[in-house]
Amino acid sequence: MDTIEAELRKNGIENENALDIQVKNEIAIYVANVLSSNFPEIHLNFNTLFLSINKLKMYEADMPQNQVGACYFYKNNSIYFKRGLKLHTIKELAVHECIHHFQEIKDANGVLHRMGLCTYVGNKAYGNALNEASVQLMASYANRQKGDTVTYYGMSLPTDSPNYYPLLCNLMKQIAHLTGFGILFESTFYSNDAFFDRFKNVFGVDNALDIQSNFEKILNIENKINELNYKIQNEELSYKKFNKLTKNVAKYKEKIRNTFLSTQNLIITSYFDKKLNELQNASQIEEYRKTLYRYSNLIGTTSSYTFFNDYYIKKMAVLDTMYEKMSERVPNNLSMIVPKTSKFASMFNVIKKLFTKNKVMQNDDIDNF
Repeated sequence: MDTIEAELRKNGIENENALDIQVKNEIAIYVANVLSSNFPEIHLNFNTLFLSINKLKMYEADMPQNQVGACYFYKNNSIYFKRGLKLHTIKELAVHECIHHFQEIKDANGVLHRMGLCTYVGNKAYGNALNEASVQLMASYANRQKGDTVTYYGMSLPTDSPNYYPLLCNLMKQIAHLTGFGILFESTFYSNDAFFDRFKNVFGVDNALDIQSNFEKILNIENKINELNYKIQNEELSYKKFNKLTKNVAKYKEKIRNTFLSTQNLIITSYFDKKLNELQNASQIEEYRKTLYRYSNLIGTTSSYTFFNDYYIKKMAVLDTMYEKMSERVPNNLSMIVPKTSKFASMFNVIKKLFTKNKVMQNDDIDNF
């Protein structure tokens, strides 16, 4: 117990008080209800969830200002909430932490080996950022969190979790849009390999591992930015020290922006380049076009970001060529027939002009800026 208390203090968690039994019951009822009702595809039972959550220890405690308002500590099966939070906030935060509880796979000695998408080997964790992003995405859906378009680090992006892990949740949703949400949430909750197997298959092994690595980089950079901002806002600093920390924050913001965009671009290219080689008929080509077009609603952008528009235009040209070749074939398979005066070719030309116009407008905006 002394070791646990020391570890809690190391993480800034002190002066804990057990939550009232009635409050704890309310939390258990809320979490069990939102999880069982919002994820029917993974077959969660309300009673089973409630009984398991109700066995957890729950505390109100003093926690650092720059720390998220709740923390699950697997070594003593306890959840700690920041002192002073309102009950509705505690309930919503508890969803994320309770998912962590259900994820954990420990051996007989209490050593943690796996938690959702994260695997522990010795003292090293693999996939921690992927797991945090997926758990928060689940929690946002469970809490019926209203998505929003937010601005962070000079980027505008849609996210289902505006306040917690907004960048990682955006990227995770991009991935789930292509792999499927059901398999992601199944592996997140039950800690199995189904999602990661599909992840590697859909994006390629090397690309999947690079994406996972970039998630870790983003999480680590965000933590560094939060630490520096906390010092700037709460410590008495000399002008020299203040100036140095401010410059470091700016550098980290640029780094996180570049890492986010490069990760996004890798997700796009690794999926759609691979998928392009699998297209065999007109209906598959049309579905590919629709999927790529809809993808524009998921991405993060900056005033100078043109990668997606450029990529889309190039792929439309390739698809147009594929249609032309199909129309010239001897139709051994009727599903392969595409008329010479296909509506698709005309549609592609309109879309290419639209994206080209948007690109020119963006470049004009940059020049005027």
